[in-house]
Amino acid sequence: MRNAEVTQLLKPYKVWVLAPYLDSNDPNLQYYYDFTQSINEYTRVFDELNTEWKWQPVTVDNFKEIIRSIAIESKEKTPLVLNLCDGDEVNGTPGVSVIHELEKEGLIYTGSDAHFYTITTSKIPMKKAFDKAGVATANWRVITEKKGTVKGICKRVGTPLIIKPAVSGGSMGVSIKNVVNSEEELTERVEEIKKGYRGWNLLADGLFVEQFITGPEYTTFITGSANDPDHCIVYEPVERVFHPSLPEAEKFLSFDRLWEIYEEETPMPGAGNFYEYRSVNGELSGRLKELSREAYKACGGKGYTRIDIRQDANTGKLYMLEANAQCGLSEDENYTSIGAILKASGVSFTTVISEILKDALRRSIQKENAAGKSKTSLKKKLVRVK
Repeated sequence: MRNAEVTQLLKPYKVWVLAPYLDSNDPNLQYYYDFTQSINEYTRVFDELNTEWKWQPVTVDNFKEIIRSIAIESKEKTPLVLNLCDGDEVNGTPGVSVIHELEKEGLIYTGSDAHFYTITTSKIPMKKAFDKAGVATANWRVITEKKGTVKGICKRVGTPLIIKPAVSGGSMGVSIKNVVNSEEELTERVEEIKKGYRGWNLLADGLFVEQFITGPEYTTFITGSANDPDHCIVYEPVERVFHPSLPEAEKFLSFDRLWEIYEEETPMPGAGNFYEYRSVNGELSGRLKELSREAYKACGGKGYTRIDIRQDANTGKLYMLEANAQCGLSEDENYTSIGAILKASGVSFTTVISEILKDALRRSIQKENAAGKSKTSLKKKLVRVK
């Protein structure tokens, strides 16, 4: 669908971009939630689509009031909410409650529904969903306060292990020290993680360990919804190629290096990039796309997601790391890997945002259908939202 067709499709709507706002004096957390780049990108998108829109920050304290005002204020045009809220709601950022409120007010919204959001916010239910569906994922175990949890875990899971907070956005709580080879190292690092990060709680749903897969790392992107496969798009995967100076056990997205904070970890020599992206071709690309589809389906994916995958350097086997509902969206690969994926796919940011908006409209029509609305009028609407 060309921009002109999308413009016509969106003519009856006003797009509200809901963005999470964190009130914090901490410069690191302020940087993490700086949306200056996003505002510029969405300004270009909606200029190209000639669509009325508004950027609307929300907090955990005011999101209900704002969502109610959106429903009331939009008189001439129907509100269409582009929901960017991705918080865990433990550390002061809005998340799944925004989705519940959008549902309550009957608003059309993009992205994850409550189920997909919940099952991927904590990696523990996500891992269980992968196991249940037979999606290949690394051996893993939950770490609890129960006595004896750690004893024998290295043998059961396989070393090296990587410790991960169950709830963690942007690699928060993930350090190169999280890769361990003994129970002693594991216990020591767990105690450090329990202290949190600058007041940020890293134990919202506990901790787990998984076998650290030594080998290449890939990332993929999907738009659409798993229960509507005809409109589900898996974009071209890319490899995240880490700096060659790094030992294998440090070739992953640690928080310090990802956000260039360097409180405990060193930058790359010669001011080099922590990682760069490389296109993936041929048979491997097909395997990555298929595994991504399987993972998306296993989690009941809705809206869009970024998926991270590792490949065992010795066996070539692919392992699902995680699906990221409400992942960061940008055309700039310096901000999110989605930019690199769109570049490899030859797709513009405007096109992908259009796909995300169209998915929201299709889902709204399907809800009306389920509620028993006129099948004839719904069929006409569905034809329009290709």
